[in-house]
Amino acid sequence: MTETPTRPFATATDSGHGGLQTFVTAGPATIVADLSVASGGLDLGPDPHELVAAGLAACTTMTLRLYANQKGWDISGLHVEVFSSFDKDATPHERFERVITLEGDLTDEQRERLFQIAEKCPIHKLLTAGAKVVTTVAGN
Repeated sequence: MTETPTRPFATATDSGHGGLQTFVTAGPATIVADLSVASGGLDLGPDPHELVAAGLAACTTMTLRLYANQKGWDISGLHVEVFSSFDKDATPHERFERVITLEGDLTDEQRERLFQIAEKCPIHKLLTAGAKVVTTVAGN
């Protein structure tokens, strides 16, 4: 049996302004999530798909930086872009494309190894393996 964390990883609270704006807290930060105007929001912040893509980009960047630091490799710049698309005719429907830019004095072998390490990013693993979501409804 797994234990429930004493503090949630993330929370989302309706802003109360009548729109779709949602205050999202993760760790010490709070941001506004929203939908585009075309989708009924005010476009005041990232939408939920953009937040997932941001998690993949951040996790990939951190995973690569940690590995390069551990190996003592010279990475002067590290940039990860994640693009998301949806195709109802494909399985799975959602596709994330990750573009990694590495700057520094790296050999071809080191670059190849870093691309392999990107596949080990915990959020990459989560997205490719799937996760179980358990929902409960709390009372007042």
